[in-house]
Amino acid sequence: MPSVVIADDHPLMLKGVAGLLEGGPYELAALCGDGLQARAAILEHRPDVAILDVNMPKLSGLDLLREARAEGWPTRVILLTAGIDQGPLVEAVTLRVDGLVLKDAGGELLMRCIERVLDGEQWIDREAMKQVMAAVATPAGGPARAAELTPRESDVARLVAQGRRNKEIARDLGISEGTVKMHLHNLYEKLDVSSRTELALLVRERQLA
Repeated sequence: MPSVVIADDHPLMLKGVAGLLEGGPYELAALCGDGLQARAAILEHRPDVAILDVNMPKLSGLDLLREARAEGWPTRVILLTAGIDQGPLVEAVTLRVDGLVLKDAGGELLMRCIERVLDGEQWIDREAMKQVMAAVATPAGGPARAAELTPRESDVARLVAQGRRNKEIARDLGISEGTVKMHLHNLYEKLDVSSRTELALLVRERQLA
């Protein structure tokens, strides 16, 4: 059973997220009211997933994400944010946050995010993605050009932008998952991106596929 640590300095939000997971296929390892408590809980329990408020006293969710990446924590990090501030969101994407969900999104979106993240995917809220798209996309006139992509690479890029998983892409295109991974590697190199989310943002922004 996957274990989860939840951290939010707003008690109602903390209880609300915990309530979504109670009775489901998850073990609630700890509920934390600030970033220091969350850090201690993550280091103690080594949960599969940490759901963290972006803005918390003492240590923010973004601070913990930075530490998680610097120290190589195995815990997957999902950030919750009440508002859209491009700076933190762009940094979170750059740090390859595992999940990013707006607090005013429905509970079903958070549950979907957790499922995708546990499957090893990155899941970014669609509204947050729209806000950071221009900031993380390669500027016009940069190295990425539609003409550089092969037809198959364009197909893969288009399906990634639609949020499809490697297994689904392989099935739709009649190719192996290994071939999908090869095309993704080539896309990252050609378009100078480092994650599926950055690829999806770039495809949407510049209509590359």
